[in-house]
Amino acid sequence: MYKKIFIAIALLFGVGVTSFWAAQIPMSIIDKSGSDGGHTYAPPRPWYITQDEIVFTLSATPEDYTLVLLDEDDEVVYSDTLLSGSTMFVLPSTLSGNFELRLIPFASTYCYRGYLEL
Repeated sequence: MYKKIFIAIALLFGVGVTSFWAAQIPMSIIDKSGSDGGHTYAPPRPWYITQDEIVFTLSATPEDYTLVLLDEDDEVVYSDTLLSGSTMFVLPSTLSGNFELRLIPFASTYCYRGYLEL
């Protein structure tokens, strides 16, 4: 009995420590259609991505996205495709500095934007 409780507490503590070291990146929404775009539906909900060095974890993408990483001069330094259902991506270890991360759905007028440091 005590062994099971100890194992459960140890697992919870281990998950908590792992989560402590990972950063949460809030992704805000940019609507390219403007305020008078004629949308009658609510905008997509904000999205949070977890960063653990160069490994990023997110909830499963509902559609295909283009991932774009911009440097401080707004130059594209990395680009990739996240297919529908993706839950993680890894950036090249050669990148360092502050970046803007954009996730752009293939067939939408909005995109998600967040900022990170590598």
